[in-house]
Amino acid sequence: MPRLKRLRLKMPFGARMMKTAVAVMLSVYLAQVFNLNAVVGAVTAIINVQPSLSRSLRNAIEQINVHILGVAVALVIGHLWAPGPLAMGLATPLVIWTVLKLGFGDVVMALVPMVIILSSPEEAFLSEALYRSLVIFLGLGVGLMVNALVAPPRYRDRLITGLQRLNDVTAEFFCNLADGFIQLRLMPDEEYRQRRHEVKNLLNESRLYLELWKEQLGENKTPYPWQDQLLERYIDFNSNLYHKCKDTYDTTVARIAWRKQLGDPPIGPEFQAILAMLQHANRDFERLNRELRQALFEGAPAKHYPVDDAYWQEMSEFIDLWHTKLTGAYYMHALMFLAVVANNLKFANRAAKEYLNIIHENQNLTRSEMRKNLDTGLDNR
Repeated sequence: MPRLKRLRLKMPFGARMMKTAVAVMLSVYLAQVFNLNAVVGAVTAIINVQPSLSRSLRNAIEQINVHILGVAVALVIGHLWAPGPLAMGLATPLVIWTVLKLGFGDVVMALVPMVIILSSPEEAFLSEALYRSLVIFLGLGVGLMVNALVAPPRYRDRLITGLQRLNDVTAEFFCNLADGFIQLRLMPDEEYRQRRHEVKNLLNESRLYLELWKEQLGENKTPYPWQDQLLERYIDFNSNLYHKCKDTYDTTVARIAWRKQLGDPPIGPEFQAILAMLQHANRDFERLNRELRQALFEGAPAKHYPVDDAYWQEMSEFIDLWHTKLTGAYYMHALMFLAVVANNLKFANRAAKEYLNIIHENQNLTRSEMRKNLDTGLDNR
Protein backbone atom coordinates (compact mmCIF):
# COMPACT_ATOMS: atom_id res chain seq x y z
CA MET A 1 0.00 0.00 0.00
CA PRO A 2 1.39 3.46 -0.84
CA ARG A 3 2.86 5.43 2.02
CA LEU A 4 0.41 8.30 1.64
CA LYS A 5 -2.55 5.95 2.06
CA ARG A 6 -0.91 4.50 5.16
CA LEU A 7 -0.47 8.03 6.47
CA ARG A 8 -4.14 8.81 6.01
CA LEU A 9 -5.09 5.61 7.77
CA LYS A 10 -2.82 6.34 10.71
CA MET A 11 -4.28 9.77 11.37
CA PRO A 12 -7.90 8.78 12.15
CA PHE A 13 -6.96 5.54 13.87
CA GLY A 14 -4.24 6.95 16.08
CA ALA A 15 -4.04 9.96 18.39
CA ARG A 16 -6.71 11.88 16.52
CA MET A 17 -9.21 9.05 17.05
CA MET A 18 -8.55 9.14 20.79
CA LYS A 19 -8.85 12.94 20.87
CA THR A 20 -12.17 12.78 19.04
CA ALA A 21 -13.47 10.18 21.50
CA VAL A 22 -12.41 12.30 24.49
CA ALA A 23 -14.01 15.41 22.94
CA VAL A 24 -17.30 13.57 22.37
CA MET A 25 -17.40 12.21 25.93
CA LEU A 26 -16.63 15.57 27.52
CA SER A 27 -19.10 17.52 25.39
CA VAL A 28 -21.94 15.04 26.04
CA TYR A 29 -21.19 14.96 29.76
CA LEU A 30 -21.10 18.76 30.10
CA ALA A 31 -24.23 19.15 27.97
CA GLN A 32 -26.08 16.73 30.22
CA VAL A 33 -24.87 18.54 33.33
CA PHE A 34 -26.28 21.84 32.02
CA ASN A 35 -29.39 20.22 30.50
CA LEU A 36 -28.38 21.13 26.94
CA ASN A 37 -28.69 19.16 23.71
CA ALA A 38 -25.83 16.64 23.97
CA VAL A 39 -26.08 15.54 20.32
CA VAL A 40 -25.41 19.00 18.90
CA GLY A 41 -22.53 19.49 21.34
CA ALA A 42 -20.96 16.18 20.33
CA VAL A 43 -21.27 16.92 16.62
CA THR A 44 -19.64 20.33 17.07
CA ALA A 45 -16.77 18.83 19.07
CA ILE A 46 -16.19 16.16 16.41
CA ILE A 47 -16.03 18.70 13.61
CA ASN A 48 -13.64 20.90 15.59
CA VAL A 49 -11.01 18.23 16.30
CA GLN A 50 -8.67 19.14 13.44
CA PRO A 51 -5.15 17.93 12.48
CA SER A 52 -3.57 21.07 13.99
CA LEU A 53 -4.52 23.60 16.66
CA SER A 54 -4.47 26.59 14.31
CA ARG A 55 -6.75 24.76 11.88
CA SER A 56 -9.07 23.97 14.79
CA LEU A 57 -9.10 27.64 15.81
CA ARG A 58 -9.98 28.74 12.29
CA ASN A 59 -12.72 26.11 12.21
CA ALA A 60 -14.12 27.30 15.55
CA ILE A 61 -14.30 30.92 14.38
CA GLU A 62 -16.13 29.86 11.23
CA GLN A 63 -18.54 27.65 13.20
CA ILE A 64 -19.42 30.54 15.49
CA ASN A 65 -20.06 32.82 12.53
CA VAL A 66 -22.19 30.39 10.53
CA HIS A 67 -24.10 29.36 13.64
CA ILE A 68 -24.99 32.99 14.37
CA LEU A 69 -25.98 33.40 10.73
CA GLY A 70 -28.23 30.31 10.83
CA VAL A 71 -29.87 31.43 14.04
CA ALA A 72 -30.47 34.95 12.69
CA VAL A 73 -32.07 33.72 9.47
CA ALA A 74 -34.24 31.24 11.40
CA LEU A 75 -35.45 33.94 13.80
CA VAL A 76 -36.34 36.32 10.96
CA ILE A 77 -38.11 33.66 8.87
CA GLY A 78 -39.84 32.22 11.93
CA HIS A 79 -41.06 35.65 12.94
CA LEU A 80 -42.34 36.54 9.45
CA TRP A 81 -43.60 33.06 8.57
CA ALA A 82 -45.16 30.35 10.69
CA PRO A 83 -42.50 27.78 11.67
CA GLY A 84 -42.62 24.41 9.92
CA PRO A 85 -41.64 22.70 6.65
CA LEU A 86 -42.50 25.69 4.42
CA ALA A 87 -40.43 28.05 6.55
CA MET A 88 -37.50 25.58 6.44
CA GLY A 89 -37.82 25.31 2.66
CA LEU A 90 -37.66 29.10 2.35
CA ALA A 91 -34.80 29.52 4.83
CA THR A 92 -32.55 26.74 3.46
CA PRO A 93 -31.52 28.36 0.13
CA LEU A 94 -31.26 31.74 1.87
CA VAL A 95 -28.86 30.34 4.48
CA ILE A 96 -26.77 28.48 1.89
CA TRP A 97 -26.52 31.54 -0.35
CA THR A 98 -25.56 33.82 2.53
CA VAL A 99 -22.92 31.43 3.89
CA LEU A 100 -21.28 31.04 0.49
CA LYS A 101 -21.56 34.75 -0.27
CA LEU A 102 -19.69 35.59 2.92
CA GLY A 103 -16.92 33.14 1.98
CA PHE A 104 -17.62 30.43 4.56
CA GLY A 105 -17.42 26.77 3.60
CA ASP A 106 -19.38 25.01 6.36
CA VAL A 107 -23.00 25.23 5.27
CA VAL A 108 -24.14 22.28 7.40
CA MET A 109 -23.45 23.96 10.74
CA ALA A 110 -25.54 26.96 9.64
CA LEU A 111 -28.44 24.74 8.58
CA VAL A 112 -28.48 22.68 11.80
CA PRO A 113 -29.55 25.50 14.18
CA MET A 114 -31.89 26.88 11.53
CA VAL A 115 -33.72 23.56 11.23
CA ILE A 116 -33.86 23.05 15.00
CA ILE A 117 -35.27 26.53 15.64
CA LEU A 118 -37.85 26.38 12.86
CA SER A 119 -39.02 22.96 14.09
CA SER A 120 -39.88 24.43 17.50
CA PRO A 121 -43.13 26.11 18.54
CA GLU A 122 -43.24 29.85 17.97
CA GLU A 123 -43.06 30.69 21.67
CA ALA A 124 -39.79 28.73 22.00
CA PHE A 125 -37.80 30.65 19.38
CA LEU A 126 -35.63 32.76 21.67
CA SER A 127 -34.98 30.07 24.28
CA GLU A 128 -34.16 27.52 21.57
CA ALA A 129 -31.69 29.91 19.96
CA LEU A 130 -30.02 30.51 23.33
CA TYR A 131 -29.77 26.80 24.17
CA ARG A 132 -28.39 25.85 20.75
CA SER A 133 -25.86 28.66 20.86
CA LEU A 134 -24.68 27.60 24.28
CA VAL A 135 -24.30 23.96 23.35
CA ILE A 136 -22.39 24.72 20.15
CA PHE A 137 -20.06 27.07 22.01
CA LEU A 138 -19.60 24.26 24.52
CA GLY A 139 -18.67 21.81 21.77
CA LEU A 140 -16.25 24.30 20.22
CA GLY A 141 -14.53 24.90 23.55
CA VAL A 142 -14.18 21.19 24.28
CA GLY A 143 -12.79 20.50 20.80
CA LEU A 144 -10.21 23.25 21.12
CA MET A 145 -9.16 22.20 24.61
CA VAL A 146 -8.76 18.54 23.69
CA ASN A 147 -6.92 19.39 20.47
CA ALA A 148 -4.44 21.56 22.36
CA LEU A 149 -3.83 19.37 25.41
CA VAL A 150 -4.23 15.74 24.36
CA ALA A 151 -1.39 14.16 22.36
CA PRO A 152 -0.33 17.16 20.25
CA PRO A 153 1.02 15.79 16.96
CA ARG A 154 4.78 15.91 16.26
CA TYR A 155 4.56 16.94 12.63
CA ARG A 156 8.08 18.29 12.36
CA ASP A 157 9.60 14.98 13.43
CA ARG A 158 7.46 13.19 10.86
CA LEU A 159 8.44 15.76 8.23
CA ILE A 160 12.18 15.32 8.88
CA THR A 161 11.90 11.54 8.77
CA GLY A 162 9.82 11.68 5.60
CA LEU A 163 12.22 14.08 3.87
CA GLN A 164 15.20 11.85 4.58
CA ARG A 165 13.33 8.87 3.20
CA LEU A 166 12.25 10.95 0.19
CA ASN A 167 15.81 11.95 -0.59
CA ASP A 168 17.10 8.40 -0.08
CA VAL A 169 14.72 7.05 -2.69
CA THR A 170 14.82 9.99 -5.12
CA ALA A 171 18.60 10.49 -5.22
CA GLU A 172 19.23 6.77 -5.63
CA PHE A 173 16.63 6.64 -8.42
CA PHE A 174 18.22 9.64 -10.15
CA CYS A 175 21.78 8.28 -9.93
CA ASN A 176 20.78 4.77 -11.03
CA LEU A 177 19.09 6.13 -14.14
CA ALA A 178 22.11 8.30 -14.98
CA ASP A 179 24.32 5.21 -14.62
CA GLY A 180 21.92 3.34 -16.86
CA PHE A 181 22.33 5.93 -19.61
CA ILE A 182 26.12 5.88 -19.33
CA GLN A 183 26.37 2.08 -19.33
CA LEU A 184 23.50 1.43 -21.79
CA ARG A 185 21.64 -0.49 -19.09
CA LEU A 186 17.88 0.17 -19.02
CA MET A 187 16.00 -0.16 -15.74
CA PRO A 188 13.16 -2.72 -16.06
CA ASP A 189 9.85 -1.05 -16.80
CA GLU A 190 8.06 -2.50 -13.77
CA GLU A 191 10.82 -1.37 -11.39
CA TYR A 192 10.89 2.08 -12.99
CA ARG A 193 7.14 2.57 -12.55
CA GLN A 194 7.19 1.25 -8.99
CA ARG A 195 9.99 3.62 -7.97
CA ARG A 196 8.32 6.62 -9.60
CA HIS A 197 5.12 5.76 -7.73
CA GLU A 198 7.02 5.53 -4.44
CA VAL A 199 8.74 8.89 -4.94
CA LYS A 200 5.45 10.56 -5.87
CA ASN A 201 3.79 9.29 -2.71
CA LEU A 202 6.72 10.43 -0.58
CA LEU A 203 6.53 13.89 -2.14
CA ASN A 204 2.82 14.15 -1.35
CA GLU A 205 3.42 12.95 2.20
CA SER A 206 6.21 15.46 2.76
CA ARG A 207 4.11 18.34 1.47
CA LEU A 208 1.25 17.33 3.75
CA TYR A 209 3.48 17.23 6.85
CA LEU A 210 5.07 20.56 5.90
CA GLU A 211 1.63 22.17 5.68
CA LEU A 212 0.60 20.73 9.05
CA TRP A 213 3.88 21.78 10.68
CA LYS A 214 3.45 25.35 9.42
CA GLU A 215 -0.09 25.44 10.77
CA GLN A 216 0.94 23.95 14.08
CA LEU A 217 3.73 26.37 14.89
CA GLY A 218 4.36 28.93 12.16
CA GLU A 219 7.62 30.06 10.59
CA ASN A 220 8.25 33.00 12.92
CA LYS A 221 8.08 30.85 16.04
CA THR A 222 10.19 27.91 14.91
CA PRO A 223 13.29 27.07 16.98
CA TYR A 224 14.93 25.80 13.76
CA PRO A 225 15.14 28.94 11.59
CA TRP A 226 17.48 28.05 8.76
CA GLN A 227 16.42 24.41 8.53
CA ASP A 228 12.73 25.24 8.29
CA GLN A 229 13.42 28.03 5.82
CA LEU A 230 14.99 25.41 3.56
CA LEU A 231 12.60 22.51 4.07
CA GLU A 232 10.02 23.61 1.51
CA ARG A 233 12.72 24.29 -1.07
CA TYR A 234 14.31 20.95 -0.26
CA ILE A 235 11.02 19.28 -1.19
CA ASP A 236 11.09 21.21 -4.48
CA PHE A 237 14.69 20.09 -5.02
CA ASN A 238 13.68 16.44 -4.73
CA SER A 239 10.61 17.08 -6.86
CA ASN A 240 12.83 18.43 -9.65
CA LEU A 241 15.06 15.36 -9.38
CA TYR A 242 11.94 13.21 -9.69
CA HIS A 243 10.88 14.92 -12.92
CA LYS A 244 14.39 14.75 -14.36
CA CYS A 245 14.42 11.00 -13.71
CA LYS A 246 11.75 10.62 -16.39
CA ASP A 247 13.82 12.67 -18.85
CA THR A 248 16.86 10.48 -18.26
CA TYR A 249 14.87 7.26 -18.54
CA ASP A 250 13.16 8.32 -21.77
CA THR A 251 16.51 9.39 -23.21
CA THR A 252 18.08 6.04 -22.31
CA VAL A 253 15.21 4.21 -24.01
CA ALA A 254 15.67 6.32 -27.15
CA ARG A 255 19.46 5.92 -27.15
CA ILE A 256 19.35 2.13 -26.81
CA ALA A 257 16.67 1.84 -29.52
CA TRP A 258 18.63 4.12 -31.85
CA ARG A 259 21.87 2.20 -31.37
CA LYS A 260 20.07 -1.10 -31.90
CA GLN A 261 18.68 0.22 -35.17
CA LEU A 262 22.25 1.01 -36.27
CA GLY A 263 23.53 -2.42 -35.23
CA ASP A 264 25.10 -1.36 -31.88
CA PRO A 265 28.21 0.33 -33.28
CA PRO A 266 31.31 0.53 -31.03
CA ILE A 267 31.72 3.64 -28.88
CA GLY A 268 34.79 5.65 -29.82
CA PRO A 269 37.41 6.75 -27.26
CA GLU A 270 36.36 10.42 -27.53
CA PHE A 271 32.78 9.63 -26.55
CA GLN A 272 34.01 7.25 -23.87
CA ALA A 273 35.86 10.18 -22.33
CA ILE A 274 32.65 12.24 -22.32
CA LEU A 275 30.74 9.39 -20.67
CA ALA A 276 33.51 9.15 -18.05
CA MET A 277 32.96 12.83 -17.24
CA LEU A 278 29.23 12.17 -16.84
CA GLN A 279 30.03 9.32 -14.49
CA HIS A 280 32.29 11.62 -12.49
CA ALA A 281 29.52 14.24 -12.29
CA ASN A 282 27.11 11.55 -11.09
CA ARG A 283 29.51 10.52 -8.31
CA ASP A 284 29.99 14.18 -7.40
CA PHE A 285 26.25 14.57 -6.97
CA GLU A 286 26.08 11.54 -4.69
CA ARG A 287 28.77 13.11 -2.49
CA LEU A 288 27.23 16.59 -2.50
CA ASN A 289 23.76 15.22 -1.78
CA ARG A 290 25.12 13.24 1.16
CA GLU A 291 26.85 16.35 2.55
CA LEU A 292 23.67 18.38 2.12
CA ARG A 293 21.63 15.84 4.07
CA GLN A 294 24.16 15.77 6.89
CA ALA A 295 24.23 19.57 7.09
CA LEU A 296 20.46 19.94 6.90
CA PHE A 297 19.34 17.12 9.21
CA GLU A 298 22.35 16.26 11.39
CA GLY A 299 23.88 19.68 12.01
CA ALA A 300 27.16 18.84 10.25
CA PRO A 301 29.18 21.88 9.10
CA ALA A 302 28.70 22.71 5.44
CA LYS A 303 31.54 23.57 3.09
CA HIS A 304 31.45 26.35 0.53
CA TYR A 305 31.55 25.31 -3.11
CA PRO A 306 32.05 27.61 -6.11
CA VAL A 307 29.01 27.49 -8.36
CA ASP A 308 30.43 27.88 -11.85
CA ASP A 309 30.52 26.14 -15.20
CA ALA A 310 34.22 25.23 -15.26
CA TYR A 311 33.54 21.50 -15.24
CA TRP A 312 30.96 21.72 -18.01
CA GLN A 313 33.21 23.95 -20.10
CA GLU A 314 35.83 21.24 -19.90
CA MET A 315 33.23 18.75 -21.11
CA SER A 316 32.48 21.07 -24.04
CA GLU A 317 36.13 20.80 -25.05
CA PHE A 318 35.83 17.01 -25.08
CA ILE A 319 32.65 17.32 -27.16
CA ASP A 320 34.49 19.55 -29.65
CA LEU A 321 37.25 16.96 -29.91
CA TRP A 322 34.67 14.24 -30.47
CA HIS A 323 33.00 16.39 -33.15
CA THR A 324 36.24 16.41 -35.16
CA LYS A 325 35.97 12.61 -35.39
CA LEU A 326 32.24 12.41 -36.07
CA THR A 327 29.71 14.52 -37.97
CA GLY A 328 26.29 14.24 -39.56
CA ALA A 329 23.08 12.67 -38.23
CA TYR A 330 24.93 10.16 -36.04
CA TYR A 331 26.68 12.99 -34.21
CA MET A 332 23.48 15.05 -33.81
CA HIS A 333 21.48 12.14 -32.37
CA ALA A 334 24.19 11.25 -29.87
CA LEU A 335 24.65 14.90 -28.91
CA MET A 336 20.92 15.33 -28.19
CA PHE A 337 20.91 12.27 -25.93
CA LEU A 338 24.05 13.49 -24.18
CA ALA A 339 22.68 17.01 -23.66
CA VAL A 340 19.61 15.80 -21.73
CA VAL A 341 21.56 13.77 -19.17
CA ALA A 342 24.37 16.33 -18.89
CA ASN A 343 21.89 19.13 -18.15
CA ASN A 344 20.14 16.97 -15.54
CA LEU A 345 23.44 16.26 -13.78
CA LYS A 346 24.44 19.92 -14.05
CA PHE A 347 21.19 20.96 -12.35
CA ALA A 348 21.60 18.39 -9.56
CA ASN A 349 25.18 19.39 -8.75
CA ARG A 350 24.51 23.13 -8.99
CA ALA A 351 21.39 22.95 -6.78
CA ALA A 352 23.16 20.88 -4.11
CA LYS A 353 26.05 23.37 -4.03
CA GLU A 354 23.69 26.33 -3.73
CA TYR A 355 21.95 24.79 -0.73
CA LEU A 356 25.25 23.90 0.91
CA ASN A 357 26.50 27.46 0.38
CA ILE A 358 23.35 28.91 1.97
CA ILE A 359 23.86 26.70 5.02
CA HIS A 360 27.57 27.56 5.12
CA GLU A 361 26.82 31.29 5.11
CA ASN A 362 24.25 31.05 7.89
CA GLN A 363 25.39 28.24 10.18
CA ASN A 364 27.39 30.48 12.53
CA LEU A 365 25.02 33.44 12.64
CA THR A 366 22.51 34.35 15.32
CA ARG A 367 18.89 33.44 14.65
CA SER A 368 17.84 36.97 13.72
CA GLU A 369 20.80 37.43 11.38
CA MET A 370 20.20 33.99 9.94
CA ARG A 371 16.55 34.68 9.20
CA LYS A 372 17.34 38.02 7.55
CA ASN A 373 20.02 36.50 5.32
CA LEU A 374 17.86 33.53 4.36
CA ASP A 375 14.89 35.71 3.48
CA THR A 376 17.11 37.84 1.24
CA GLY A 377 19.29 35.12 -0.24
CA LEU A 378 16.60 32.57 -1.04
CA ASP A 379 14.26 35.13 -2.59
CA ASN A 380 17.02 36.25 -4.95
CA ARG A 381 17.95 32.80 -6.19
